Amino acid sequence: MMQDYQQELVAIKDLLKKNPEGMSVTDISKALKKNKNTIGRYLDILLISGQVDMRTFGMAKVYTLSQRVPLSAMLSYSKELIMVLDDASRIIDINDNFLGLLQLTRQDTLGKNLSFLQSPEVDVHELLDSIATRGGDKETTVTFPIKDKGERIFHQKCIHTVFDDGRKGITLILEDVTEHILAEKEIRQSEERFRMMADNIQDGLIIMENGKTIYANKRIAEITGYSIKELWTMKPIGIIAPEFQKTAEEHARAVEAHPDKPRGLQTCIVRKDGERRFVYSRVSGARHHDRFYNFVVFTDMTELRAQEARIAENEERFRVMADNIQDGLIIVENDKIVFSNRRIKEITGYTTEEIAKQGIDGTLQTDDIQEIVDSRIVPMKDKCRIQEVFQNVRPDSPEPCEFKIWIKRKDGLRRYIHGKVTAAERGVVTSYYITLSDITDFAEREKALRERIDALQDLLH
Repeated sequence: MMQDYQQELVAIKDLLKKNPEGMSVTDISKALKKNKNTIGRYLDILLISGQVDMRTFGMAKVYTLSQRVPLSAMLSYSKELIMVLDDASRIIDINDNFLGLLQLTRQDTLGKNLSFLQSPEVDVHELLDSIATRGGDKETTVTFPIKDKGERIFHQKCIHTVFDDGRKGITLILEDVTEHILAEKEIRQSEERFRMMADNIQDGLIIMENGKTIYANKRIAEITGYSIKELWTMKPIGIIAPEFQKTAEEHARAVEAHPDKPRGLQTCIVRKDGERRFVYSRVSGARHHDRFYNFVVFTDMTELRAQEARIAENEERFRVMADNIQDGLIIVENDKIVFSNRRIKEITGYTTEEIAKQGIDGTLQTDDIQEIVDSRIVPMKDKCRIQEVFQNVRPDSPEPCEFKIWIKRKDGLRRYIHGKVTAAERGVVTSYYITLSDITDFAEREKALRERIDALQDLLH
């Protein structure tokens, strides 16, 4: 009876082989002179076992012989690890890649129950536990240790299989995806590090790909007032103030033409609420295959500009005040004159540029002073050098150091100067403030007075 059953199946397959265009149940029953119901049951067996294919045309079912590749050929040429098990978990077939993983030979595995294998490389029980043997076909990712290689990650497919004789089994397919998974993990970690960095910098950042925004950080949302979702639908040029857009577009074209040359631009943006903010934008580019990336960095300069304006205003106020006092004023930092007022130019005859270039020694020249001392216009005890004063002055001293010296102006005239020096420290910088008063007229009057006193004394004697 079993022999007749197999003979009928062989006869149907031979008939379908001779009629590759396909045959219906009626055609087959007529050709074999068998009952249609019997032929239908045989065809169901062949269909379930994968030996025939069925196509539907309206109400008719047409059967053709399956175009199957031998399982042994698939096992040989596949890069994946393939093992075929019967319903008792015995190994029916296995390819060389799987044998390489287990470090076993074909004789060690064929016909053996998977749970009884003794692999020197893999814990077979863990592998067995990972196989999905119930329900429909399944795909999952499994991890198990391999000797000397650590944990490996496999993409596992368990395909329910029907053999030619109608028995059921499982085809286990493993694909080693360890390197792929680890690479994806590294990419995710790298992206997370980048996102953490980009979201915590003080500058706004927009990244564009082929003219479309693909990333915007939190800071650019704070600067512009737009949400990150809104920024994704906008181009950076859209937030630039209208009067600056043409220049910004020229810079963008220049970067696209020369990606290796970043461009910077001080410009103005208009926030979502209409407020204008001053920013410094830096645009760079990179080409990757058919994609062009723009990296646009915005630094909000509004507060800095306001602070600079306040500093400039204070400096101008100081300059106006300093230029209208009656004494000359020189400020020295790190042995350089950083400021001199209008009165100093009148006293010395030098320009601001000449004073800055010459320094203290060149401006307050005291050459050939002995003849003036000898002329008794000023006592010898009043003669001193500026360097001596600088050595004595202290930043924390409440009282200034004073001096009186004769100087020679640019035009050669000599003037008698009364000076005061104070100092102040700001971090590592010590600033010296020198105020100078021209007391030449006073010295000459004092000389004339002494001469009259001497003359009176001569008369009395």
